[in-house]
Amino acid sequence: MAADTRSIQKARIGTIVLSVIGLALSYIALDQHVVYSHGFAAGPSFCHINAHLNCEAVNTSEWSMFFGLPVAAYGLFLYGILLIGSLSASSVGRTISLRAWAAIALLISFVASLLSLVLFGISEFLIGALCLMCLGTYLVNFLILGTVWLCSWRGTLRNGLREGATEIFRMLGVVLGIARAPEGARPWRIRVVSILIALSGIASALLPDVIFQSYAAQEMIEGDPVEEWSQSPLTQFNLQGGKGAFGDYAVGDPNAPIQIVEFADYECPACKLMHGLIKELLDQYQGRYHFVFKNYPLDKACNPEMERDLHEFACTAAFFSRCAGEQGKFWEANTILFLRDADKGELKAESLLTDGSKEIGLDEVAARECMQSGRYRERILQDIKAGSAAGLQGTPSVWVNGRLVTQPGHESFTRIFNTILKEKGIPTP
Repeated sequence: MAADTRSIQKARIGTIVLSVIGLALSYIALDQHVVYSHGFAAGPSFCHINAHLNCEAVNTSEWSMFFGLPVAAYGLFLYGILLIGSLSASSVGRTISLRAWAAIALLISFVASLLSLVLFGISEFLIGALCLMCLGTYLVNFLILGTVWLCSWRGTLRNGLREGATEIFRMLGVVLGIARAPEGARPWRIRVVSILIALSGIASALLPDVIFQSYAAQEMIEGDPVEEWSQSPLTQFNLQGGKGAFGDYAVGDPNAPIQIVEFADYECPACKLMHGLIKELLDQYQGRYHFVFKNYPLDKACNPEMERDLHEFACTAAFFSRCAGEQGKFWEANTILFLRDADKGELKAESLLTDGSKEIGLDEVAARECMQSGRYRERILQDIKAGSAAGLQGTPSVWVNGRLVTQPGHESFTRIFNTILKEKGIPTP
């Protein structure tokens, strides 16, 4: 049997508080997923305690996505449902009665708790690491279940779950106009709540891309990009031009006023955006720049700085670019590598050697021999060491005249480039 109204009200308030906490934890986990899966940061996060308590390992694993969305996004939707439902429930019952809310909340929190156990098992036994933010959401799920069950229901769990499912179907029927609203409830209020829940689902699905775009643009950082760039430590790179495939690949005038050095990963989505931005800037500042590209694959296969698996094909892509360089096709390879989709297997060695070689006109036999020899492993390692020594924290990272650009957006680069040209008395484009 259900508890009294006062007890259910306590459970409702407790669920509201716990749902807000769950939303906060899910957002942090989602942010971590975007940052580390897309290479915006390479160093340990605040919740990387040790090899076992390692948020990055969980948030960048193959299990961190479900039907194309990060698991954390589903957490946001779950807590959004609980929060909206809890706020709309009342003793008057104009939208949803307290008893109906208790049954629905019991069902949702029970399912969420079961999923928490499944996710914990995947993290512990398949990934071999645990995420503190995820553990926090699991605890929230169990606390909501316990709060609703002990304070609101006080009956058999089976009956509560059955009534919760019945109430959900009844609400759906009201929304679709095929069922009557419960006594005292107003159908339009139920439809408004349903719309809010649907909007929260859409927002949860879109938020990963919003977070990604905000990091990619880097315009959210406050302050003057020119001032921040000018105050960055000066780094001297040991550039090795004129050494063929074992040297640095560069375009432009070595004596130009604007000297650009980029470290990038071919499997990094943010690097793909930067590739397009750099191309646009080089077209705009023709005759005024020298651009050097360096490999920094976020892949344990060739990068000793990586403590976890991140980009499975990044090293393979870097080797292919160097092997294409043997045949005078480095920049052609550089372009197609950023356009290929790693999720579809387009950065796998065989795909690059067959389709990739054909696309840019490589001798496939020679390219295959080069890839199998591994003769550019040490050269790529030199790039990795140079980036790490310069303080690289993620990809892409760009240095202009030896100073790191902390806000690598179009406006920031334009202002920095124009400042350099004006100081040298050179007209800006």
